[in-house]
Amino acid sequence: MSDYAVNRREHTYPPPYPDGWYRVAASRDIRPGEVRYVECVGEQIALFRRATDGKVAAVDAFCPHQGANLADGVVKGDRLQCPFHGWQLDGHGRIRSHSCADVQPLAHRHWEAIDYYGMIMMYRSARPGAQAPYRLPPLPEIDNRQLVLRGQYDAGNVDMHIIEFAENSVDFQHFSELHGVMHIPWTNIRLPWIRIRHRPSWSLDDTREHVSYFGDEATLEIGGRIIDRSRSRALITFLGPGSIVKFDFSVPRVGDITMFQSHTPVEALKQRVTFRWFAARRAPRILVSYVVGNWISQWRQDIAIWQRKIYRPRPSRPMDDGRRGMMHKWYRQFYPDGPVPNLTEDNDDGS
Repeated sequence: MSDYAVNRREHTYPPPYPDGWYRVAASRDIRPGEVRYVECVGEQIALFRRATDGKVAAVDAFCPHQGANLADGVVKGDRLQCPFHGWQLDGHGRIRSHSCADVQPLAHRHWEAIDYYGMIMMYRSARPGAQAPYRLPPLPEIDNRQLVLRGQYDAGNVDMHIIEFAENSVDFQHFSELHGVMHIPWTNIRLPWIRIRHRPSWSLDDTREHVSYFGDEATLEIGGRIIDRSRSRALITFLGPGSIVKFDFSVPRVGDITMFQSHTPVEALKQRVTFRWFAARRAPRILVSYVVGNWISQWRQDIAIWQRKIYRPRPSRPMDDGRRGMMHKWYRQFYPDGPVPNLTEDNDDGS
C-alpha cells in the first residue's frame, strides 16, 4: 500500500498501544547477565536479566545522564551499567551509582517485566512505571508437567491493528464465509469437499474485568454428512487487549492442548505474532501439529482481510445482538486516560 493508504488506515483505528502485557522476547534469548535492545509498543527498551537472581527488567534504553544506549552497557549484579560514564540503574529505574556526587537524577522510566512460560512479558502502560492492575495467571497443568512444550512458531510481522483480534471474536457472521472451508494444516490449500461447521460464543469473565472469552465448537462435514465424532472445542481467553491470548483445545484422540498467541505492536499497524503450545506427553505429535496447524491456516484467512481493511467504528446494519458494543465497552479499560478515538461508546448499535 502507498503511504497515503497506510496513513488513512491508521487514522480509522483507535490508538495503537492499549495498556497490557506484551511479549517482548523469548525467555531463552536473554541469559543472566545479558542485555538486549528492543523496539515495540512505541518504546525503545533496554531489556536485561539480572546476574544475581535471573529476573528480567525493562528500562528506557537511553541513559538519563547523556543519552547513551543502555543496551550497549553491561549488567553488574542486579544493575545495568551505562557504557558512557558508568552510571548504574536497577530494574526499577533508580539511579544506584553515578559519577556526579552532587546530582540526584529522577528515577528513570521503566516497565514491569516477568518470565511467563518461555516468554518475557512486559506490562506496557501509558504511565511508565505504573504497577500492572492484573497478573497473568499460573497454569498448574504446565507447572506440574501434565502438559509439556510441543512447539513454537514465529509468524513474523503482520500489518494489522491489535484490536482486530478482539473484533474477530464477536463477529460470528464471518465464520461460515471465511472459515467454513477446510485447509491442509499449515497451508492455504483448500479441501473443497470438507467443510467446518462452527458454533461460536463470546462472554465476559464475572470476576476478572480484564478477561473475555471466545468459544468455538467445530464439527467436520464431509460430502454433506456431519461427522459427530470429529467435534472439537476451543476456548480462547483474552488476558487483556489481545496482546496475549490463551487457547485451550479439547480434541478427540488428541486430548488437551494449550497454546499462547501473542501480538506485539512494533508499529502502529504492524504486529509481531508468535505461537507457543503445550500438550500431553503421550499426545501424538502429528495430531498436535495438525490441530495447531489447522488453527494457523484459518488465522491466515483473517490476516488476508485484516492487512488491507480500514476500521469502521459503527458498521452499517450490525447483526451481532449487541456483542460488539459490549466488547467495545470492555476494551476501553485498556485506554485508561479518557475517551478513545474511534472506539465507539455504549450505544454503538449502528444507528
